[in-house]
Amino acid sequence: MDNNDSTGSPTKGTTAQRKLLGALRERFKKALDGDEEQRRDAMEDMKFAVVPGYQWDENQKKERGRRPCYEFNKIRVTGKRIINNMRDNRPAGKVRGTEDNDKDTAEVIEGLIRNIWSKNGDAVMDYAAEYQVLAGMGAWRLDIDELDSDPFNPDITAKEIYNPFCLFSDPSSRDILKRDADYWILTEKLSNDEFKRRYGDRDVIDFESHEFDDEEDWQDDEETRIAEYWYKEPYDKTMWQLHDDRVVDAESEGAAIIPAEDIADTKVVKSQKIWMCIASGDSILEGPTEWAGSMFPFVPVFGEYYIVDGKTYWNGITRFAKDAQRSYNVSRTAVTETIAMAPQAKYWSTAAQAEGHDKAWKLAHQKNYPFLLYNPDPQSPGPPTRMGSADIPMALIQESQLASEEINMVTGIYQGDIGAPNQATSGKQEIARQQAGAIATFNYSDNMAKAIERTWELLIDLIPKVYTTKRSLRVLGQDGAEKYVTIYDVGADPETGQPVTVHDLSAGKYDTVVTVGPNFTTRRQEAAETYQGLLQGNPDLFPIIGDLVFKSMDLPYAEDIAERMQTMLPPEIQQQMTEGQEMPAEVRAMMGQAQQAMQMVEQQAQQIQAAAAEVQQEATQNEQAKAEIEKLIAQLEAKQAQFEAKIAKDLAGVAEKDARLTVQKVNMEASGIVESSKQEAGQNAAQFQQALAQDTAQVLAEIQGIAAKLSEHTLEAVDQIRAEKNDKPKISRVESKRENGKLVAIPVYEDEPTIN
Repeated sequence: MDNNDSTGSPTKGTTAQRKLLGALRERFKKALDGDEEQRRDAMEDMKFAVVPGYQWDENQKKERGRRPCYEFNKIRVTGKRIINNMRDNRPAGKVRGTEDNDKDTAEVIEGLIRNIWSKNGDAVMDYAAEYQVLAGMGAWRLDIDELDSDPFNPDITAKEIYNPFCLFSDPSSRDILKRDADYWILTEKLSNDEFKRRYGDRDVIDFESHEFDDEEDWQDDEETRIAEYWYKEPYDKTMWQLHDDRVVDAESEGAAIIPAEDIADTKVVKSQKIWMCIASGDSILEGPTEWAGSMFPFVPVFGEYYIVDGKTYWNGITRFAKDAQRSYNVSRTAVTETIAMAPQAKYWSTAAQAEGHDKAWKLAHQKNYPFLLYNPDPQSPGPPTRMGSADIPMALIQESQLASEEINMVTGIYQGDIGAPNQATSGKQEIARQQAGAIATFNYSDNMAKAIERTWELLIDLIPKVYTTKRSLRVLGQDGAEKYVTIYDVGADPETGQPVTVHDLSAGKYDTVVTVGPNFTTRRQEAAETYQGLLQGNPDLFPIIGDLVFKSMDLPYAEDIAERMQTMLPPEIQQQMTEGQEMPAEVRAMMGQAQQAMQMVEQQAQQIQAAAAEVQQEATQNEQAKAEIEKLIAQLEAKQAQFEAKIAKDLAGVAEKDARLTVQKVNMEASGIVESSKQEAGQNAAQFQQALAQDTAQVLAEIQGIAAKLSEHTLEAVDQIRAEKNDKPKISRVESKRENGKLVAIPVYEDEPTIN
């Protein structure tokens, strides 16, 4: 197309708009002509399945006149079986980073997609599934919402397409999800009043009537059709590879500030931009505007999809079951009609018996008389004789049974698969029977899973282009648990100290995989039953896994009980749970001081043992002195062991408190953002920091006190050891210095200068 300038947007003027509108109408005709028959059949299928009165052929209804045309709709229930199975086994996606350093950001993107989908995604999928299963095609779209209250922080949302038959794609596309389509058109009919309200001030460009021959498709006396026209525009994109192996789009935000010396290589690649405009039959009403993503935001989902002799065919479960359903309706209506129209049991009487009572006998089939009078007739002794009614032909009953069975055979779902009684003699046979029905219609759930995977692909592409500034976002876990993360936050690299951007959504490459299975609530219920059975046979496991068991239960206060049980877990499990958690800087500093104190004491103990060994060698002839020395060494080792145990216990306590306070911090921040103001959330976070610092300082003070006492005892012990040998000076104190990054304890004897 040559209707655009260098930026891809049509220039102002009649020529550019005429070309764009001409391309739109030409493509619309191609898409409509290539798929019109399929869409008409699909619309009939949808009405046949859900709208009363559409299951009889119009010619049959005319021939029957005022005779009844009953409908016994079995297709709708059969379709609901497939649709509700998809609701119970919703597809779940997972985002994977293609490189190891993308893992954390991939988790954020995955949680953000779950949050986006949680707002309206299930309703979008359920609505599309109705059309997919019953008519053969459903669809939805992604959109960007800019709220009036916060226009600078847009959000992505999923939206229903209420009439998927108004969505047209490139007819030359062959991919089932239309990834290879060059354009999409979504049409909508507006009343003339609504059209004037929206676009009444727009200039309308006049075209000669002979230029187009499809005016009836765009306007009638009451309504006007408008169209969203989405199309691709190819362009050459310049990419830079930096010396740190990053790849940057030369036109992206921030590329202008990259110094030329940081660019290692430059390449020009073929790319495309997505544009959208809104048009009527004779004018461009809005746009064109560039779409943020690099792919079209439409997701179709088909039931059955074929390409035969180069032509595309698609259908739902209704298409090939319509004849069987019609046959069933006809036969069952005939049976019902026969029963209703069959004469009731009548009485045969002679003229003499009925004389004078004929009026009552005529109304006997309408009124429930307590008795009927008759005249005795000598020629026919006794009362009038009662005769039986006409029988229903067995052929009608057999035909209705055959038609019902044919509906099951065509759809692949039998009555036993939808809960009706069957001949299964065991639970395994029942499960196998249900699985057979599920396999026959598995293509519907599989195609829905592919459509969800396509949606995740679009979101992975769109998220970095919509969420571009620092902001706090809610992300959801697989179990629905929520937390808040800050994207594009600047922090320091713990190893190099250089500034880094945390959760940079524009960095890295990601792909997705989608699985289908029971939803998390169903799996949690199954897990609770399994865990309870496991604990019955192994009650000793409860102190170890009790918190997880309560988390899996859908009971009031189960989460609170699980949190309390976590505080009672064995120390080694609590330590494992806190591994990898990031501690505040103040806590890390205090923990470092405690570790230095431990190293100091260890160095002092080593010095004592060295001095004692020296004295022992010189006092081999003094057994009493030797015994005293061994006693002092044993006391020192015992106190050192007590000190190390105390240190380990207190450090474990600090880690446990930090883990609990971290959970409290997240809860306070979440409640601060949702229930109060951000200022209150900051106060909650400050209270968390203060409480954690106080607890850590208290533990550190205890550690330092123990270290001081042990150092004092060490000096006394060395003095006693040295006193055994008067030729050795006494230690006046112990000082420390760093060697190769470690603290080394050095004794200072009397009359020796201080160690620098």
